[in-house]
Amino acid sequence: MDSRRLIGSLVPEIAPNASVICIEESERYDTVTIEGTTGTLAGCEVPRTAVDAAEHAGDALERLVAVLKRCADDVVADVPDGRA
Repeated sequence: MDSRRLIGSLVPEIAPNASVICIEESERYDTVTIEGTTGTLAGCEVPRTAVDAAEHAGDALERLVAVLKRCADDVVADVPDGRA
């Protein structure tokens, strides 16, 4: 699985109201831009080695998910559920 496909599949799983707008690949980093319900964009840089490791190891995948989740949290508004 390539990094675009992995990141593109993880973001909707961890933040259903967020979507990947752009993934720019460089030699050392993948720069991921995410859009959500707030109408803003957030970006994060993920080391290529971390993405490659996430394809094979559970702990590395959890770390990648945590980075993408923090990025997505910046663009997705919390909607109150009405319970007090």
